[in-house]
Amino acid sequence: MSNSQFPFSQIVLGDRLGDSEKQVLVQPNAEELKAIAKAYDITDISSLMADLTLKPWRKTGVRVVGKLKAKLQQTCIVTLEDFEQEFQDEIDRTLEAVSSRPRKAKDLNADGEIEIELESLDPPDVMIDGKIDLGALVCEQLALNLDPFPRKPGAEFEPVVEDDSEGDESEPSPFAALAKLKSNPEH
Repeated sequence: MSNSQFPFSQIVLGDRLGDSEKQVLVQPNAEELKAIAKAYDITDISSLMADLTLKPWRKTGVRVVGKLKAKLQQTCIVTLEDFEQEFQDEIDRTLEAVSSRPRKAKDLNADGEIEIELESLDPPDVMIDGKIDLGALVCEQLALNLDPFPRKPGAEFEPVVEDDSEGDESEPSPFAALAKLKSNPEH
């Protein structure tokens, strides 16, 4: 996970975890919250916090588990009013120092295509130089929870209905024009 594509970064050394677990609280400051809000087109983020536990995973990996809590404001796509939204989500990710296992032949079907089982666990992410960017992980999880079309609770779209009671017959339908052409073979 490179921090170059994320507006917030908090690096921890995963390769120095050893056999013990480590508690980490990820809580961006006000300036970092503004950068995250700008990057994800959010009106405002009043709080964002992840309480994470880093656990040893296999020989050289790390499993990151915990809860993400956020309180933010988004703009409703129907009313164009800002509204507050709160959510929390579980984080459960694994990371390996390097991808030690190349794609196994059993993942390939008879045609040489990769088959993916939807019920299987995601493959682990890769730690580069033993570093884990928890800020990037939190930003990713936040982005996954954002509604791309936020709607204020109770807001409903009311379609505009045009009044056709005038009986405007000046524009014939395209089908009427085609019927005329079909009945008049001279054209």
